Amino acid sequence: MTKPRLLTVFLALLVSACHNSNHSQPLPAVLSATSPSVISELQQAVVTLKGGQAPTLAHNVLTHSPQLIITSGQLASDQAMLTVDLSQLPISAFELQLRDNLCVLYYSKADKFVPLRHAQCVEYRPE
Repeated sequence: MTKPRLLTVFLALLVSACHNSNHSQPLPAVLSATSPSVISELQQAVVTLKGGQAPTLAHNVLTHSPQLIITSGQLASDQAMLTVDLSQLPISAFELQLRDNLCVLYYSKADKFVPLRHAQCVEYRPE
């Protein structure tokens, strides 16, 4: 191979490698702040991803952990919680993520995510 052709191949590989590295891996994230509009947006994202009714979310949801675990149904009493088999509860797990500087709610069961327009996320760093 001649030097100009070798240089051209090298540059093409370099550009290709740089292009492929632009799409970073999703990072676990937490909310930097919550508000009624952020809570509402999260509820709508859960409905979009999973269906059903909007879940009730705490005012500080996703501020300490990127994981959102939602169980469906109600138990008759606290005593019932002591005897229930947790594997029998319908549980859905979501994760707050940063994807290319965009805050999203990810649902692994469907391998789908919803971008959040009002939420401000920061990368999750366990203490």
